Amino acid sequence: MIFKPSLPTFWARRHLLAGTAAAAALGLLGCGGGGGAGISDSLAGVGSGGTGSFASGPIRGFGSVIINNVRYDDSTASIATEGGKTARAADLKLGMVAEVTGSDITTDTTGQRRATASAISVRSEVEGPLTAIDTAAGTLTVLGQRVQVTANTVFDDDLRGGLASLAVGQIVEVYGLLNSAGQYTATRIEREDSFTSQYKLRGVVSGLNTTARTFRIGTAVVFYGDVANQAVPLADGQYARVELFTTPTGGQWRASRLQVTSTGTNLPTIGNVNVELEGYITAYVSTTQFSVNGTSVQVPGGVRLPAGLALGQRVEVKGVLTNGQITAREVELEDDDGGVDDGGFEIEGAITQIDTAARTFTVRGVVVNFANARFEDGTAANLVVGVKVDVKGQLASNGTVVVAQEVEFDN
Repeated sequence: MIFKPSLPTFWARRHLLAGTAAAAALGLLGCGGGGGAGISDSLAGVGSGGTGSFASGPIRGFGSVIINNVRYDDSTASIATEGGKTARAADLKLGMVAEVTGSDITTDTTGQRRATASAISVRSEVEGPLTAIDTAAGTLTVLGQRVQVTANTVFDDDLRGGLASLAVGQIVEVYGLLNSAGQYTATRIEREDSFTSQYKLRGVVSGLNTTARTFRIGTAVVFYGDVANQAVPLADGQYARVELFTTPTGGQWRASRLQVTSTGTNLPTIGNVNVELEGYITAYVSTTQFSVNGTSVQVPGGVRLPAGLALGQRVEVKGVLTNGQITAREVELEDDDGGVDDGGFEIEGAITQIDTAARTFTVRGVVVNFANARFEDGTAANLVVGVKVDVKGQLASNGTVVVAQEVEFDN
């Protein structure tokens, strides 16, 4: 696929890219490994410094799995949920937050940034009963957690009305990103069966009481005295993932399983890895020293930064991870509310279903509306089952359909 400069600016990055000064600064800081040579295209805003790659963020497309504008070939990757359950490539959905470990990122002759994934893990933030819906504010309350729904929030196929299709009492699973105020921005919402045996919650520990064996995540009080391994080194400020029994006792949720990490991202433990991390600034000292999802970020001199960088901003950071800290070579601001670049999705593959009356077809399990699409190398008459296409578009207001801006036939 050749990137078309004439496509609307929603496919252009609107925020500041690091220039040659940043690449030079990083070259002075680069550690070990020769893998950076594979990340060679300066137009992509990527320099050298590490070996292999790690990315964390919402899935924005398929053909390969697209995260942070990198196309990860998932054909040989091991895929799992955060709980460790094995999954398939077909289980990956738009809007799921994924963590990918892979090869060096290279830029092909068409300008696409590509890598081969060795492992993919998907994680949700909250799974439990809906207790409140505010359609005017676009928010939900699940397990005492406030969840913000935006124009970028993908809804599962059985929630075709988007926010309007939800009701108090339903069990939902929310994928998203946690900000510094303890609010979740939903990137995908799915409805779960009412007979779900356990609920789940990820967040920052506060109000730890080791005597009572309780802590809080948001407004939810969690009792961890039933967890088999109570030697888990809990502390306020840590990130915890808890599986909960579905019936609270005395206003407390009882944990059946507990995992604790120092950051909100399961970072690789090997040294000097090229990393691309999307999330919120959760701690802020200065423009050159802050944290994203609890991960420390240092910005060397020479790296240009976007205006407005502050606590609570949603960003994408590219750099090199060493000893749990990212040395940034590029920082971009990202939109929460359906900004044009953040709202873009791309799906590449063979058409598996088509509805000519509704002007829709399905690729990789994603329903695409092509009514107002611009076509390349073909016309709407060429849309038949089995034909390979590359779709670029935005999410419809119902949150379940991608409205195609461009459909290109992959001959």
